[in-house]
Amino acid sequence: MTKAVAIETLLACIAGDFGAHTDWDSLLAAANRTLVTGTMAERARRGGHWDRLPSDVQAFLAAIYERTTRRTARLDAQLTEALECLNRHDIVPILMKGAAIRHTPAAGGSSGRMLSDLDLMMPAHALPRAAECLRGIGYRDYVGGSLGGAPLVLFREDDVGMLDLHSRLTAPVPRVDARDIQRHCVPIGIGAGEVLLPSPTAQALILIAHDQLQDRDYWRGLTDLRHLLDLDQLARTSEGIDWAALAAWFPPGYPRRALQTPLITAHGLLGTPVPPNLLRGWRPRLQYKRRLLQARRPYLRIPLTLLSLVLDPPSLEIWGRERIQRRGGSARRRDMAAILGSGWRRFSRRANPGKL
Repeated sequence: MTKAVAIETLLACIAGDFGAHTDWDSLLAAANRTLVTGTMAERARRGGHWDRLPSDVQAFLAAIYERTTRRTARLDAQLTEALECLNRHDIVPILMKGAAIRHTPAAGGSSGRMLSDLDLMMPAHALPRAAECLRGIGYRDYVGGSLGGAPLVLFREDDVGMLDLHSRLTAPVPRVDARDIQRHCVPIGIGAGEVLLPSPTAQALILIAHDQLQDRDYWRGLTDLRHLLDLDQLARTSEGIDWAALAAWFPPGYPRRALQTPLITAHGLLGTPVPPNLLRGWRPRLQYKRRLLQARRPYLRIPLTLLSLVLDPPSLEIWGRERIQRRGGSARRRDMAAILGSGWRRFSRRANPGKL
């Protein structure tokens, strides 16, 4: 079974089609590579397919699911402790990404969904106070924030995940900070703590801007399968995604195409209900087909990335967060060369775990 066929079969299983598959090794390898093995196990149990699986597959899925739920429970406890600490200092942060999905009615609540770390957002002026109070309960700095809006990453050696504190999305487009997201949140309780939960539309904005523009997956041709499943679940909640409001965040040009590409991918692979106007356009549809081709032939990623950069070039802010200095002649050319060299390393780096 090729990697692409394994991914397509994996998506069919997650959608509830646990047919008679003979190459379980390839299927489970694809699930592990994309970090959705726990989700697959949970869908098999909830859909009544568990007894139809081979005994060794049952044993493997049960072991991964049990480890995932243990990890999730520890992250829940870590999140609760952090929120209680922040609340004592009059900080009510915004929940982001996987943890937000987990606490969204009808979208999360899944202990099978693999969480890598915890992400919280708050106004920039609150970051120093938040970091200080979290250091008081044992956190240490892993990566310092503030440069270009990069998050402050904190850790404790006994925790299973790091804690990322954001003040805004670091992609230059769309420009979104904590105040923008706060307007689309509702307060919820987690343990004894309080946090702001973004609407499904705001969560979709964060996921797509993070993957496609901040991580540059639009040009690299990569898909985070967990986030693709998250988008599908958000679209199917009772509130759903306000597609017009979501599109308004992404201006015409490559930002709008970067929005459309994962939506076309989710629609094509998962049947996600996306309005027809967001499924049009030859470049985002070509990017979708490119992702299918690249899944079958991973060695094409670098040449196809180069081709994407030529056909749909990003702004210099996407190439690198540095700005070209207002100088002329050879000094300006050196600035350009430094930015392009630094930017290319970001585009060509190895894909993060969970992406294909």
